[in-house]
Formats: sequence, C-alpha cells, structure tokens
Amino acid sequence: RAASARQGLANADAILAASRARLRQGVGTVVELAQATQNRAQANLALVQANGAESDGYLALVSALGISPLSKPSIAELPKRPLPPALASSVDAIVSDAIARRPDLQGAYALEQANRAKIKAAQAAFMPKIFLSASTSYASGGTAITALPAIGDQAATVNLNGSRYGGGVFVGVTIPLYDGGLRSAVLMQARNDAQSASERLTRTKEEAVRQVVAAQNAVQTSLASHDAAKALVDAAQTSYDAALTAYRNGVGSVTDATIAQSQLLAARNAEVDSYAGALSAAAALALATGTIGTAQ
Repeated sequence: RAASARQGLANADAILAASRARLRQGVGTVVELAQATQNRAQANLALVQANGAESDGYLALVSALGISPLSKPSIAELPKRPLPPALASSVDAIVSDAIARRPDLQGAYALEQANRAKIKAAQAAFMPKIFLSASTSYASGGTAITALPAIGDQAATVNLNGSRYGGGVFVGVTIPLYDGGLRSAVLMQARNDAQSASERLTRTKEEAVRQVVAAQNAVQTSLASHDAAKALVDAAQTSYDAALTAYRNGVGSVTDATIAQSQLLAARNAEVDSYAGALSAAAALALATGTIGTAQ
C-alpha cells in the first residue's frame, strides 16, 4: 500500500501542476487550484498512513521472529509471483491428498489400528492353547565288577559298563476356565479404546475436510478478487489519464481529475490487498493439506 500511496501522491502532484499551469495561463481559477491543493494534501496523508502501517507491520514481523526491533534487520521485498487463474485440482482430489499426507490423520489412523490389535489379543486370551515340547537324554554307567567268570561254554565277560539314549515328546492343551472376570475386563477396555480411537479418527477427518474446503474456497475467492481488482486498476488508470489530459487541454474539470485520481488509488489498494489475500489463502491451504514445506 505504501507504493500505491506514493504513486497516488505523484498523480496528485501532476493534477496540482496542471492547475497551476492553467492559472498562470489565465484559463484556470483559484478554486481549481485550491481543490488540487486539497487533493494533494489528502494524497500525502494517505502516504503517511501507509508508511505508518508499513512500520507497524515491520515491528510485528521482527517481534514474531524474536528479533530486537533496535537491530533493524533488512526485510527483503516480496517477489511478485503470477497468480494462477484458478486451482487446477478439484476439491475432492485436494481432500484425498490431505487425508493421505497430514500427520494428525496418520497418527489417528495408527492409534485406531493399534487398538484394534489389542481387541484381537484380548479375544485370544479366551481361546484354548495347544503346546508341544520335546526332549532327548543320554545316560551312561558302570559297575565295580571288572569281569564275570565263564559259565559253561560262555566265555568270561570283562569291562562291564552300560549307556543308553532316551527321548520324549509332550503335547498338551490349556483351557482357561475362570479368572475372576479379568479377561472380560481387558476385552471390554480394549473395545472401549478402539471405539474412542475410531471416533477420534472420524473427528480428525471431518475437521481436516472442513479446513481444506474452507481454505480452498478462500483461495478461489481471493484469485477471483485479484482478477477483478486488476481489471479495475486498468479501467481506473485509463479514466485518470483521460481526465488529466482533458483538464490540461481545458475541456475537463479539476473535480473529474481528482475523483479519477482517488478512484485509481483505491483500485491499486484493492489490487494489493487481493494479492496479499491470495498468498495468505494459498499458505492456509498448504497448511491444511500438509504441504506447507513443498508449496510454491
């Protein structure tokens, strides 16, 4: 707005210069000069107010950044980016992308899945359980008898000792009978947690959709407003140029010129406001869709 106000002051100076020139040539009047002077004073007041608003915005920015205003950091000018005529994606596509990308939705979905898994674990506690185990063994031993005498035709036996291998397989079934209602309480708690998580996910989705739709509507409205403001600036500029030329040539009035100058300033301010509104709406949409770090 400060730039628009400076341009408005320059336009008011042009009208004042034309009024003085007409007065010197004897075709102007003191009333016209007074009107042009008043118009110039109003334009100067608008510039002072715009500079004050710019200083307030600078102070708010450095305060938000945690920087001392006394350091007077330089703030880069906002680059002039061309705005698209409309959003390329539909609302449904934007909402679908937001649901798949937003961290709060992902966290709510993960919590719901975890609570559903707890229900399955609690239900499994009511089911019989089968177990299977196996074991092997090896035993060795000896005696104090080193030999047995021969009996009949059988030869003598020496170095008496013994060893053997063994093994076993065990199959069992455990059936829960009574635990004082502990498993039922655990299952009920798991179901309650799952229901709460599901309701939270639903609320989060609904809130995300509301935010995305509201931000998308704001972007569309601001883009349309900017297009209308640009057309208004072009028309107001043409009207001002024509009114100033007519006044210089003696076929127009100073009133028409000052009115055209005021309307041109208002149109420029409307264009600036609509452009800033479009950028703010685009940032809000990027935040609502979870693309704040990648939005251009």
